[in-house]
Amino acid sequence: MNVKQSCYSHSLLRWFFLTLAWVVAASGVYAGDRFDAGLLWKIESAGAVPSYLFGTMHSDDPRVVKLPPAVQQAFDRAGSVTLEVELDAQALVSLSSALLLDNGSNLESLVGDDLYRRSVQALGAQGVPDVLVAGMKPWAVAVTLMTPPNQGGEVLDQFLYRQAKNSGKKVSGLETVAEQLALFDELSLDVQIALLKDTLDNLSDIPRMLADLQAAYLDRDLKRLVAINESAMQESDPEMARDFNRKVIIDRNHRMAERMKSRLDAGNQFIAVGALHLPGSEGLLTLLSGQGYRVTRVY
Repeated sequence: MNVKQSCYSHSLLRWFFLTLAWVVAASGVYAGDRFDAGLLWKIESAGAVPSYLFGTMHSDDPRVVKLPPAVQQAFDRAGSVTLEVELDAQALVSLSSALLLDNGSNLESLVGDDLYRRSVQALGAQGVPDVLVAGMKPWAVAVTLMTPPNQGGEVLDQFLYRQAKNSGKKVSGLETVAEQLALFDELSLDVQIALLKDTLDNLSDIPRMLADLQAAYLDRDLKRLVAINESAMQESDPEMARDFNRKVIIDRNHRMAERMKSRLDAGNQFIAVGALHLPGSEGLLTLLSGQGYRVTRVY
């Protein structure tokens, strides 16, 4: 997809922020009020112990990380835990290496002097050394800047992983790091540069974006999360939004639903994915319901 940089505006940053940097994904067209609210869902199939599907947010805010009693009980009862990706040491190494250019080029040669200088300055404020910035991919710089700096605690996904390991539960992932990062690497250089420029131009807006999303999450308001995402999509480049929405959101929902089947049929699972994977006509709750599972809101 070859899209001129001039087509992109602040709305592009907002939409990419919602779908990528927050590490949740929306599911497309809203599917009515059956799945409009709730973060914890009981998934039942004949002959199997019930499993639970939990919507997460990539945040270390204590209000997000502290599990409500109903969620903690479902987690404690489960025999196995499944996350979007298994956050083991190898996954973290793979993630770190995926952020770096590997073809002998450097960031400045790809994005030009001005964007490179601004990238170094912005990431330097987050404690990233110049020498590391020089080797990063343009999309990696943008996503790093769009992700609020850690406040010193574990994000919810990491907390669940650690708790599961400490409890002796088997932990697995629905996707691999390579599968998730392939989406970024497939972005054309023009799109990556446009994303980086918008990110640098609008850094001051990111805290507000996160606050809107977090407020909806804490209210367990899936309908509002979808509305925030769809509003941002409508403001962005239509061709880019449709194509990217299909790749990063809808296709992944179908893939994850398919990979959940063996776990759900075995029963007694706790599965945690980004909260915006849950609602929508092609969201996980609708897809699993359509596959014959009984889907009931718990919290």
